[in-house]
Amino acid sequence: MRTPASNKIIRCTAVAVTGLIALSAYAGVVGLLGGGISFGETIDARLPFGSLILAGLALLAFVAVPMTIAAVAAAKDTHRSANLVFAAGLLLVVWIGVELAFIKAYSWFHPTYLAAGVAVLGLAWLMDRPGSRPRRSVSDEDDHAARSRPAGLPRAPADRYLTDHERL
Repeated sequence: MRTPASNKIIRCTAVAVTGLIALSAYAGVVGLLGGGISFGETIDARLPFGSLILAGLALLAFVAVPMTIAAVAAAKDTHRSANLVFAAGLLLVVWIGVELAFIKAYSWFHPTYLAAGVAVLGLAWLMDRPGSRPRRSVSDEDDHAARSRPAGLPRAPADRYLTDHERL
C-alpha cells in the first residue's frame, strides 16, 4: 500500500504534466486561430477543409480542454480524477494518430506528445491503484452529511435507505 506522500506525488505529477500539455495546446490554438502557425501549403491543404481555424478548434476541443479538466480534477483529488486523467491521455494519443493520418508528415512533436499521452495514461493508472485514495467509511459519510446539512435541520430517520416498497 502506498503512503499518502507517494499518492500526493503521483497526483501533483499528473497535475503538472496535464497542465503543461494543456498550456502548450492553448499556445497551439492561439497560433492556429491567430494565423501565427502555418504548416506550409502542402500540409495545410491536407487539413479538413484546408482550414487552420478548424484545426485550432479541434486542438482546443480534443486536447486543451480535456487536459485542463484532467489537471483540475487531479488537483482536487475527486473520485473521478483518475478516470478524467485517463480520458485526457487517451484523447491525446488518439489525437496524435488522427493528426498523422491527416497531415501525413512527421515532426518531433509527434513522438514527444505521444510519449506524454502514454505518461498521462500511466499516471491515471497509478492514481486508480488500490491504496491510492483513502476510502470513506460509513461514519465518514454520516459525518460529511452532518456537516453539509443546513443548520437547524434534524438528522434523517434511519429508514432513509429503505425503498418505498420496504416502507409499506
